[in-house]
Amino acid sequence: MSSVNEPLDSTPLSDTILGSTLIGENATRFRVWAANCQSVNLEIIELSGDLETVRERYPMESDNKGFFSTTVTDCPAGTLYRFQLDNGMGRPDPRSKSQPYGVHGPSAVVDSDRFQWTDQHWTGIEKKNLVIYELHLGSFTPTGTYLAAIEQLDDLVKLGITAVEFLPLAQCPGNWNWGYDGVNYFAPSNNFGTPDELKCLVNACHDRGLAVINDVVYNHVGPEGNYLAEFAPYRSPKFNTPWGDALNFEHAEVRQFVLDNVSYWIDEFHFDGLRLDAVHYMFDDREYHILGEIRDSFRKIETAKNRRTHLIGESNIYDEDLINPTANGDPNYDAIWSDCLMHSIYKHGNPEIRLTDRHYEENDLSEAIEHAYVFSTPGAIRVTDSIRKKQNPTDGRDYVDSLIIALQTHDSVGNHPHGKRLHQLTSTQYQRSAAGLILLYPSIPMIFMGEEWSTNAPFPFFADFEDPSLRKAVDQGRRNEYPHHDWDGSPLPSDPTAFSSTRSQPNDLNPETHRWYKTLLSLRKRLIQDETLIAKNLRTHSDLEKSVFKLIYKTAGGSLHICSRLAGLNATPLPLETMDVGDMLFSSNYESERPTELTGSHCLIWTSKT
Repeated sequence: MSSVNEPLDSTPLSDTILGSTLIGENATRFRVWAANCQSVNLEIIELSGDLETVRERYPMESDNKGFFSTTVTDCPAGTLYRFQLDNGMGRPDPRSKSQPYGVHGPSAVVDSDRFQWTDQHWTGIEKKNLVIYELHLGSFTPTGTYLAAIEQLDDLVKLGITAVEFLPLAQCPGNWNWGYDGVNYFAPSNNFGTPDELKCLVNACHDRGLAVINDVVYNHVGPEGNYLAEFAPYRSPKFNTPWGDALNFEHAEVRQFVLDNVSYWIDEFHFDGLRLDAVHYMFDDREYHILGEIRDSFRKIETAKNRRTHLIGESNIYDEDLINPTANGDPNYDAIWSDCLMHSIYKHGNPEIRLTDRHYEENDLSEAIEHAYVFSTPGAIRVTDSIRKKQNPTDGRDYVDSLIIALQTHDSVGNHPHGKRLHQLTSTQYQRSAAGLILLYPSIPMIFMGEEWSTNAPFPFFADFEDPSLRKAVDQGRRNEYPHHDWDGSPLPSDPTAFSSTRSQPNDLNPETHRWYKTLLSLRKRLIQDETLIAKNLRTHSDLEKSVFKLIYKTAGGSLHICSRLAGLNATPLPLETMDVGDMLFSSNYESERPTELTGSHCLIWTSKT
């Protein structure tokens, strides 16, 4: 094994790519941005059991602009390496594509061209056809691997799912984590398998007609295994986040780090979309905000790939700046999360439950159904105080098809100390009835894994850290974040059972709920195809006293009514004749397709002539 250094201005373009790049059958080019260092050495690592040794050490050539590079012959895929900085410490590659031994271990050279894709004819899913299934790969199957997830894909297709969204995959510390503590942005988590096994999963999704969305975190870097600031000024000197270091978007190379990561997931792994976590914490004082730069970069990639892809921002509350067209008329973000309808449903069903720092009122559900949101930016303005309240309900709804709505998400379930789901906080009938409003609304619906079965498997917050002080801080911090909850008996995030309990068992599942979800999604598909389920056709009706909420789609041929009664278990029976029921199509209670009265929560769907 030998090293060859060449002046950077005489090397081909491929040799200016950061990280490790195979440039021949066995030769690898290494390049790193380490502007905080005077010198950098490349170390080739050998492992024997738990014993780690440096087999070779090569000085890297500096271009005097903060970049160091070298080429090593006889350095095939799988070779372990790290960079020795001038502080004497060996650190993983900031652009590592694989961390087989975790965030503190050496990086591995990856052959990006080895995997044989078979999705050449895949063109993606149109936004109007999206039905997203959010899942955590470690909890989704008994073994929690990329390959094991493939075995469940056919069931998702039969349910009516058209896209899967993974909680963040960037390498995190420990053996279990939600994924939001990632520190190796370019390395898929080794807890679930290898990079090629992730590609196999994506390829299998495309083979079944499923789009794949990756949840990415650009607002902060996780607190353990974060060595970026030792290399260069990655850490913002001005901004902080509650979860870890904010990135320094004032520096061009840090911006490029994120832009390269955006293209990496689309190019390298063929993802069909990215969901950007907590975009309101992506601090940037530049006029050309990083969110706009990501958008423009993403659109160029989409055009080059000639494949329908989706850029999603998690703002949680309505932010028209993210979805309105840009000044020159170009598309902005394809969609944003909107949690207001979900939290309003929770509040209506169980007023004692509060799973967000926003305060929802008991009458917010009618506002959420009419407008698709309750709070909007800036400053979390209520819809009742905004201009949209003055508009005709059938006007000004162009934004609705760009909102992602859900009945449950990883946050809503995980923010409960015991990880309880909606049906456990209300009733199974309440969940089914509310599902009619979510899955037949003209926004993009999202289902959180297990929801379609009313699974009893919890999904509490879990995070594994090697640093004992971090484990203690996270355990206590979670309680401090939601002090109004009763935490007695709840698992600590660092407790292995917090993670292991999230995998559903056969006796956790309710087939009646699954049947109802499948019915709703089949109906949704039909309504999308015949252009019934669009915002301009929608009228809404709310009767808070009777806990009755309606979506009414009016077309030239008649009307479709989705009527959900969201009542408590001891609600007063409601005679059916008060509902103005027409020709019945479906009922959430399969014991009676046309009940004589509604004794509790229930969803009815019927048609009537205009």
